[in-house]
Amino acid sequence: MNLDIVTSSFLKELRLGKAGKPDSLRFIRHQISSSPTVQPNELFQVLTIGGTMCKNTLLRKTSDNFIIVQQTKLKQPGFNTAAIFLDFLNSQLHPNVKVLGLNFAFPLNPTTRDGRLDGLLVAGTKEHTFAGLVGKTVGETIEVFMKKKNNRKVKISCANDTICLLLSGLTQTHWQGLAAGIVGTGLNFAIFLDEHTLVNLEAANFNKFTVSETGKWIDLASKKPGAALFEKEISGAYLFQHFNLLTGLKINSTEELHKIAEGKSNYAGIAQRLFNRSAMLVSCQIAGITKFYKNNITFVMEGSLFWKGWKHRETVTKHVAQLIPEYQVNFVEIENSGILGAAKLVA
Repeated sequence: MNLDIVTSSFLKELRLGKAGKPDSLRFIRHQISSSPTVQPNELFQVLTIGGTMCKNTLLRKTSDNFIIVQQTKLKQPGFNTAAIFLDFLNSQLHPNVKVLGLNFAFPLNPTTRDGRLDGLLVAGTKEHTFAGLVGKTVGETIEVFMKKKNNRKVKISCANDTICLLLSGLTQTHWQGLAAGIVGTGLNFAIFLDEHTLVNLEAANFNKFTVSETGKWIDLASKKPGAALFEKEISGAYLFQHFNLLTGLKINSTEELHKIAEGKSNYAGIAQRLFNRSAMLVSCQIAGITKFYKNNITFVMEGSLFWKGWKHRETVTKHVAQLIPEYQVNFVEIENSGILGAAKLVA
């Protein structure tokens, strides 16, 4: 596998996306507000919705940032309908807030409304089908519901988890040297084009690389053959499946694969090679993004594969340094990144 060629191919995809001619990368642009919705010393709220748990956080805007006042974590219901979702939001909204930042971890098409970023729900996922909300603008729908039900005016800005992860980095560094990546069960990256334009790359769909033989079988057996080929090659949801195909064993998770790689069985070498291949391919996307920026970059990273997988981060770091010796790349993990990023939507 020639990593320089994969890196160059990914860089070409980024440049095509910037030129308005995206190929395998969707290159979804998001425009964030140039001025905050929240005023200094104002109390506001952030909700993170996705998976099985909801984080409900009350914050206060300071002169140059914000502080967390109160935080709770609770199990959320299955959002089978818009009514269930809206009733849940109504039950969680603090009575004294007028502004809500929503980290909504579902497929969204971004839109700008009254100067604030919002998103049209493309589809539900897993146990959350959102019947009646698909095809509608999420923040606007909540605002209309709150006005009709409680005669209450709330300003809402909404974005998905990848964009919120990128925004969280603004609490530590400047946008010109900032990108974000999720390398865990799935894979994605997000970048800045300028101070107010963020891009969700949908990097899982990158396909300008040589798919492994096991990757071809995994793709054919998947629910969406031909889609997310890069993710199927390297992410935690699929890496153990490569191992099963290579060995004839039946392990059930990449966490198990990690334990095999750490051990001394006859299969340790196979597991290690799979982690290495994953990390090398991830390094190509990171190097391509850095070349696209033409700058030293801090990547806000999330995902157990990257941070805890067998020598994954170390291998990525090594190959990124070899691919782009002219630039420095740092990886950071930000506590409460989903909350801080959603707060940046409004404050």
